[in-house]
Amino acid sequence: MKKNIGSILRKGILPVMICLSGISCKSTFDIEPQDALELNQMYRNVYDADAAIIGIYGKFLGLAKQYLILNELRADLMDITENADDNLRQISVHDVKADNPYASPRPFYELIIACNDVLHNFDMMLADKRMTQLEYNQRYSDIGALRSWLYLQVGIHWGNVPYVTDPLANVTDVTNESKFPKLTFDELLTKLVDFTESLPWKDYYQNGTSLLSPSDNYPTYKFFIVKQLVLGDLNLWKGNYTQAAAHYHEIAEFSSKPNYYGLFGGEELYDYYKESYERLNNNDWQTIFSDSYTSRYQNYENIWMMPFEKTIPRPDNPFIDMFSVNKSYLFKPSDVAISNWDNEVNSSNTVLGDIYRKNGSIRLVNGKYEIRKFLGDYSFLSNPLERTGKWILYRAAQLHLRYAEAANQDNRFRFAYSLINVGVTKLFDYNRSIAGTSGDARNVTYIQQSDPNPSSPYYADGRFGNNPVYRSPWIRQIGPRSRVGLVEIPIDSAQYFDMTTPVRVTFNGAVPTSITYRPLKDNAAAEALKLYMEDKIIKEDALELAFEGSRWPDLLRIALRRKNTDQAYLADKIAAKFASNPALQSTIKQKLMDPKNWYLPFK
Repeated sequence: MKKNIGSILRKGILPVMICLSGISCKSTFDIEPQDALELNQMYRNVYDADAAIIGIYGKFLGLAKQYLILNELRADLMDITENADDNLRQISVHDVKADNPYASPRPFYELIIACNDVLHNFDMMLADKRMTQLEYNQRYSDIGALRSWLYLQVGIHWGNVPYVTDPLANVTDVTNESKFPKLTFDELLTKLVDFTESLPWKDYYQNGTSLLSPSDNYPTYKFFIVKQLVLGDLNLWKGNYTQAAAHYHEIAEFSSKPNYYGLFGGEELYDYYKESYERLNNNDWQTIFSDSYTSRYQNYENIWMMPFEKTIPRPDNPFIDMFSVNKSYLFKPSDVAISNWDNEVNSSNTVLGDIYRKNGSIRLVNGKYEIRKFLGDYSFLSNPLERTGKWILYRAAQLHLRYAEAANQDNRFRFAYSLINVGVTKLFDYNRSIAGTSGDARNVTYIQQSDPNPSSPYYADGRFGNNPVYRSPWIRQIGPRSRVGLVEIPIDSAQYFDMTTPVRVTFNGAVPTSITYRPLKDNAAAEALKLYMEDKIIKEDALELAFEGSRWPDLLRIALRRKNTDQAYLADKIAAKFASNPALQSTIKQKLMDPKNWYLPFK
């Protein structure tokens, strides 16, 4: 009998699922030998395997609070309020004691070991023919990719860490360095890239898979980790920029591929994960977070998200208590975050600053700034006991910004620029003033494409013309800045490019067949442009992704890249949050000048 996610979660049908999610039975990590046989016997068929997967994700939901605290409070955009305790203050000011519960890697390793146990049992199920090769490939790859994502977080925050892939009887075995010596973060990344690239299934679950069901009240395929995004991020951290771009490209082209759940055929082709001008621009931008899990348009943006449901026996939504002024109210936006939005320039004369993203990210409640992104449509006055919501882990803007970062490092500057500014259709056209406009009668057969090779990881088809008619998948893509009405990032062409060489367009009759752009002056100009674009991309990350769990990783990744040329990069960024307290600011900057202090104590 086919079972869907909702029925598995609500009924808790298998003890294995309950054990993995930490509800009412002995910890999976303290199993006695006689219990191990009982646990093994629970993996009877593919539905038992599905239950184990849902159990893992149920336990994963419990990491939401720690994930946001570590990734945002350690950075420059989120600050503590007067309600925060000393443990949170330690995280914020980078003075973390070893017994700080928020700085403990244990919750991550508990889940990693649970993943190891599930992967081990999947191997036995395949060997015993209790699931088919396809069923195994999809489920093994899901949990394997989730484990790699967890390890990436562990490396980001703790640096040198043990890499454990064997199922263990007790989580404390992780600390036995004779069995599991610590790897450097770079060595860990190598292991993670190799393992995750080797996974047998890198796509979404196929439509009709028992883990997916149209009867659930949300798009179930968004519940599970997206393997191509994990691979993109791992390769980005490792410095494999072309490989990273290839994985990001796969998701950016999601709507162009056939047989994805029967969703695509209309506007979805142009809007799904494309950062388009349709429906989520300007005042509609906040609906990314406030619209329901089933809303059509927020689904164009949110790639990986998980629900906090009343009917699911999982942790309550922690974000309401963390951020609401009417609850515990532990965190608020920093002055740096507010200044970032206020100092942007809008392309119209009707508003000041990055008003749409500022108002969509924070709001004043009783004279206090409240981070509203993860509060959704929560209202203390109308429903003070509400605990539902969604945890958005990856969305299209993050995809495009990471894609732009990879392209920039790979010297694909024009493509990187198009991803965050005006889009492919306009930027890859010799006459931007008329490119992509309604009724454009030119023949665009050979232009408005970001690469001449359709198999390139930097290929995006933005052709929009009527002679012949082209309505290609990227025609609505305008990037996160244009989507909220901001001016383009300025580029001083004379500083970087050889202005004596004109842009050359070749024609076949009246049809433009290729464009040759002005070359860069020299290698020094190329490196200078790369740094300039990197600064602009990381600034755009702050404007678009503030408080979502990306900020510390983004800053750390840039700091590691620049460690030999700009050792103060991370120290300067974090110290800026404490401008109102010069003594504390100086102490934090001095501490973060040492890369050893970029990581938490491993206990």
